[in-house]
Amino acid sequence: MYIIGLTGGIACGKSAVSETLKKYGAAVLDVDEVTRKLLEPGESLFNAYVRHFGNYILKDDGQLNKRLIREIIFNHPDERLWINDTAHPILQNFVRDFLEKCQAEGKSLVVLEIPLIFEAGWDKEVDEVWAVYIRKNYQLRRLMERDKINRKQALSIINSQMPTKKICARADVVICNNKTPKYVREQVGEILSKRFGFSLPSPKEKDL
Repeated sequence: MYIIGLTGGIACGKSAVSETLKKYGAAVLDVDEVTRKLLEPGESLFNAYVRHFGNYILKDDGQLNKRLIREIIFNHPDERLWINDTAHPILQNFVRDFLEKCQAEGKSLVVLEIPLIFEAGWDKEVDEVWAVYIRKNYQLRRLMERDKINRKQALSIINSQMPTKKICARADVVICNNKTPKYVREQVGEILSKRFGFSLPSPKEKDL
């Protein structure tokens, strides 16, 4: 079983790459999606956040105020460190269970979509790292539209992360997302055919 760690800056298009890899038969786990589930009321991360920050981080409906938490993370490095230290072991156990399941099912290729793979040290848990990048002006526009935030907020988020050039320099494979979705799919297909000795099921044309 071969494990790819898929990463890249926020709003760079990691999901487009992971969806294409799924069509080639890869088992994919989005760690951000797992985190969102664990932040639901009653789940382990939710309980840890409330114990640490108090009820003021909750909205009237009992859900976490994720916008407030995001502001805390980006404005207080010590709290960002606490969140990383708290979330990492919980997520690590979840990922370990996922990998054991993939191993039992005979999966040959597994993809872990992890935005902060280098910052959290997850690169040591995978066989190689793929990074997706996009021009900063595209990234900025996509983030503003997706999260409905202004330019200053979007820039603050982007600048708080590891620079794209540094991410790409440390990655084993780099994928450009500056053009069309078809261009991204073609890159993924070409990389898979060149880098792996084992055969992957070809995706059906209608699925692409």
